[in-house]
Amino acid sequence: MKELDENTLAVNFCKNPLCEDFGSLNPDNYLVSEEQSGSIKIACKSCRSVRNLLDSAELFVELTQQNQRKRNQLPCCNNDECRSFGLNVHLYPENYHSFGFSGEKQRYRCKQCQSTVVDRFSVENPQLETHVTILGLLLTGFSPKEVAKKLNIQAKTFNDHLKTMAIICRQKSAIFDFHWQNSKDRFNLGSDFTRLQPNSDNGVFLIATCDLNSHYMVDHNINLTTIDNPPQSRQEAKGRLIEKSIISLHNKSHKIETQLPVITKLKRIEEVVSERLDELNVLEDSAKIKYPLKSALVRPHYATTAHFSRIAAKIKNRPMTLFLSFDPLLGYSALNAFNYLRQQQDLDIAYLVEDAKWAEGRSSSKPEPIKEIKTRALWTLSEQRHIRGPSEQRAIGTLVESNLDARKAHAMPGLSPVTEYLNRFHALFRVTINEPRRRLRPEGLMPLLDIYRAWNNLCHQENPGETPAVNAGISEKPLSLDQLLG
Repeated sequence: MKELDENTLAVNFCKNPLCEDFGSLNPDNYLVSEEQSGSIKIACKSCRSVRNLLDSAELFVELTQQNQRKRNQLPCCNNDECRSFGLNVHLYPENYHSFGFSGEKQRYRCKQCQSTVVDRFSVENPQLETHVTILGLLLTGFSPKEVAKKLNIQAKTFNDHLKTMAIICRQKSAIFDFHWQNSKDRFNLGSDFTRLQPNSDNGVFLIATCDLNSHYMVDHNINLTTIDNPPQSRQEAKGRLIEKSIISLHNKSHKIETQLPVITKLKRIEEVVSERLDELNVLEDSAKIKYPLKSALVRPHYATTAHFSRIAAKIKNRPMTLFLSFDPLLGYSALNAFNYLRQQQDLDIAYLVEDAKWAEGRSSSKPEPIKEIKTRALWTLSEQRHIRGPSEQRAIGTLVESNLDARKAHAMPGLSPVTEYLNRFHALFRVTINEPRRRLRPEGLMPLLDIYRAWNNLCHQENPGETPAVNAGISEKPLSLDQLLG
């Protein structure tokens, strides 16, 4: 039987905002039981909501692996027992001192543990022209096979170039992320998720979080690990990993039309979620699952909670408003990561569903409660009325309300920047994403994701001269591809 210690309760408290014990960290308010299948359930005594227990130790493993992948081959201390562990030499120069050269590359020594770090970015990129050509061709719709043919290189050489480009882009992103997180006193973020490869059915999801004011993409992650071996059966699977023998419980996929009226859409989503055995497992909406060949699927709840935990480390103790696409996976995961802000009364979290033609910045009607929706969020609806034609609607379901009332929430920016970011990824790299050999090897898209995020934040101009980094006030002008990959 799992003990409800402090770490376990920190991510398994009651997440029903209508419950009197919402957010309670008192173990006496919960019951824990183990089923014959081996899954452990936790129930709130007050509202009787029952959920699968999230293993805090496995969550720490997932968070650690996400952090390792993001800082892999970046110049930082790699001694996990050192206070400078993971701190980039360019962002924390006071923690290091120059220690000669390795070839032409600058070498540093950590002042705490005396370990050495080689800065591969201290010299110019010798393959800059090739890398710029590769990215330019990928952004214009060429497949990796076509790019390799044009450059007269082997497929393995192309992939090596892509991995090197990804490392350069992650370094650029790390520097601008540091400036972004230190330029804000309050954060207004939005999160959404989609399938990484819509035509593959491989169970991999891409979650992204965006600054809704500047459209700066804060972070993205996928529920995939290349470190662990895929478990063959449920008995072998740890709480965090999905077994390779998983099968779908549905005969057809649940697709919700984007053009449906808002109330109808809310009811449809509510029906889909209610059909899941585990409401947080979006894989149950799949008609079939083709498990990746050389990597392991992570349960979406673990991957998403770790994603938000990474963002919490950037935000620290500053107030935040977070809008989410309507799915309990996002809501419960965000509550796990940001519960400390809720306790400080510095957190607002809400689901947001709106018509595609909703105009941001335009006045709307007074928000009215929606009583026919039975989810645990408190839903309100506002409209932008027209003299002729139907009005546009926006529905907001509040999970945590500290500083934001319904009227202010309905006047704030929506989720269109993060949704467009996800859609643009699929549009720009459609050929690459749908390559048959990549459908069961989704880990090959990880470098492309790192490159895309850096390009989106630093190079992509939504209006002439305006990139997300420029809008956030952390860049004077858009970067060229030479500057991005140099």
